[in-house]
Amino acid sequence: MSGGQQKNRIELYPTQYDFVDCQDRFTAFIAGIGSGKSFAGAVKGLAVGAKTKGLGLVVSPTYPMLRDATLRSYLMVFGDAITEFYKSEMRAALLGGGEILFRSADKPDRLRGPNLSWAHIDEGGLCPPGTWDIVIGRLREGGKAGPCWVTGTPKGRNWLYEKAPQMTVFRAATKENPYLAAEFIHSLEAAYTGQFARQELFGEFVTFEGRVYEEFDHAIHVQEREGPWPQVIAGMDEGYTNPSAILVIGLDNDGRAHLIEEFYQRRVLQGDVVGEAKRLREAHKIEQFYIDPSAAGLAAEMRSVGLPVLPSVHEVKDGIQQVKARLVVQPDKRPRLTVSPSCANTIAEFESYIWKEGKQGMKDEPEKLNDHSMDALRYALATPLVQPAQTAENPFY
Repeated sequence: MSGGQQKNRIELYPTQYDFVDCQDRFTAFIAGIGSGKSFAGAVKGLAVGAKTKGLGLVVSPTYPMLRDATLRSYLMVFGDAITEFYKSEMRAALLGGGEILFRSADKPDRLRGPNLSWAHIDEGGLCPPGTWDIVIGRLREGGKAGPCWVTGTPKGRNWLYEKAPQMTVFRAATKENPYLAAEFIHSLEAAYTGQFARQELFGEFVTFEGRVYEEFDHAIHVQEREGPWPQVIAGMDEGYTNPSAILVIGLDNDGRAHLIEEFYQRRVLQGDVVGEAKRLREAHKIEQFYIDPSAAGLAAEMRSVGLPVLPSVHEVKDGIQQVKARLVVQPDKRPRLTVSPSCANTIAEFESYIWKEGKQGMKDEPEKLNDHSMDALRYALATPLVQPAQTAENPFY
């Protein structure tokens, strides 16, 4: 298919094509990792946007996800159908007179205001509750009820599960995407099992029982907090097929911790992760990074660029108990750990991090799945904030 003056042919596999071609007002492409969800959503945007001179809205859970994934898909798909992109406004002008606004959903109320002709919510499972209702309430430009579509992988049975019956839903497994490398698909299939595989690889809505952090409550722990932060630290968990995670944590004068910002991305080389750590240190004045003590290569590369790094306390159960204690609401009705709404992946992990079943049916340790932010958080918060003595046994010195 083509749009405007774009000459490059856009290829879609059958499920993507059916989703893009569907004329129903509310549609969804709910599928596994790497199934081309954002791409299909952008192609649908091209198909709809080419027919109207009105205003479209593209929403992603956070600004980094919007900038690094969703927007890139739109710029690639639209090509020269975008006549001008105004980066400071995150607004695109289209051939034929239409426009697109690109916005993050970490503060859903900011989506109120413009009257829209159409809207696309990307990675909907990571967007806050209320995003859907706010967005579809704006679809009234020209007195018409415009279309809205959602793309993404499920994240438990949250608002997307509840709203899915209102949409025409198209589903695809990761392995259905013929443009993915077989090696990448096999690496994911080796990494995910059980409920996590059903969710992450097949795009199914699943329920996670036996949550590790049952104390975590979105209404209590997800909130904005402003500094100043007398101390800022970070936890890191290295990955490639699985995401690499960096969590920036501010500590106030009362010892309460607030997760300020997250970096969470798959298929990132170690040098790029270190570069991101350096950027975050400069932005937040991070005093110390805490990482897995087995990640000696990562530690060496961080030290080579002047980043302060220490091994974490690696006892998993003790670390979990310390995080759980911080989640408990204190007598002053405040917890000792809060999370910025912009940290969508960490929030999703809190809600899907579960205990593994033991031989007698007892839960004895967490599942090593969807735990990248959880590990990074534990590395930071369960480690004494005093630099340990240098020893020959410590691989970091």
